[in-house]
Amino acid sequence: MKKICIVTATRAEYGLLRWTIEALRAEPCFDVQLIVTGTHLSPAFGETWRQIEADGVRIDRKIDYLSEDRSPAGIARETGVCAGLFADAFAEIKPDLLLVLGDRYELLPICSTAMLLGIPIAHIAGGEHTEGALDDSVRNAVTMMATLHFPNNAEAAAEIARMRGSDRNVFNVGEPCVENNRRIPLPSRAELAAALGLDPGKDWILATLHPETRKSREANLEMARNLLKALLERPGCEIVMSEANADPVGAEMNEIYRSCREPHFHLFKSLGQRNYLGVMNEARFVVGNSSSGVIETPILGIPAVNIGDRQKGRRLCANVFSCGPCYEDIRSALNRVGGRFAPDHSFGDGHTSERIARHIKDYFDER
Repeated sequence: MKKICIVTATRAEYGLLRWTIEALRAEPCFDVQLIVTGTHLSPAFGETWRQIEADGVRIDRKIDYLSEDRSPAGIARETGVCAGLFADAFAEIKPDLLLVLGDRYELLPICSTAMLLGIPIAHIAGGEHTEGALDDSVRNAVTMMATLHFPNNAEAAAEIARMRGSDRNVFNVGEPCVENNRRIPLPSRAELAAALGLDPGKDWILATLHPETRKSREANLEMARNLLKALLERPGCEIVMSEANADPVGAEMNEIYRSCREPHFHLFKSLGQRNYLGVMNEARFVVGNSSSGVIETPILGIPAVNIGDRQKGRRLCANVFSCGPCYEDIRSALNRVGGRFAPDHSFGDGHTSERIARHIKDYFDER
């Protein structure tokens, strides 16, 4: 039996990993160890490990490295703590493979520790570009450390092959979030209104704005103020906002959102995967700079306004409108949003987890 260690550190990442965790655990040849870490364990970010348990997904270990210092220096020190804790965990678990997803900064200490311990790495969602965030550098670094690669589209697969000089062990498996749309039964508008305190008779707007980690503190705070100002000019709408992530300046951006006392503005630490997708499906449009705005909205045909450069370089479908971070640009983009689009399934068919499980089995069979 091969031991596979899967790590999740954020609410969004877990939402993309959930079905792969289940698919691998369904294979009798695998012993899957799920490590939950990062913002999942923090009350400031909603203790989203509880949502994992509510889904019936077993957590095998929790590793808490997160510090209260969200400055760049604090986060840099935090990565050293993270590496030490994961070195101890990996030495005890002795995994045959580490599976990770995406491009969050904690992947650098986690994956470099695994590499130094001789643990092969499987990486989901490599090969993309997000020029406005440090995530781009992290993603590429993990690509170079990984052995198995599971990009979500043909262009990303080609980019990984170019970077590594070979297409060996590079498999286009499709976008994991498409599987959520296929497998998660979404709540009705009435259920969401009751659970979240929304008026079902008004238009809903779903907003998520994270820091651009290549820009200054002042530029990020101004972007947050600009978005909030533009949103509050739409009094006939219910605004549902999910708080910013744990990147530097994220906490200060959240303070700006929390200062809003308008009754039609609703701020949540975490909506949970089912409610988040449910609100997205019922929304008039989605706005912000989260990857969900450019990857998950096309499947539902929901218009999305993508602000700034955080997702610059990613493939954008016809439903996504990009704009600058200044108030006038955001306001103009919101006013241009029209009706729904036809669902776009170019990111996959919703069977990503099955493909990943099969390729990992083949990898071990060939060794």
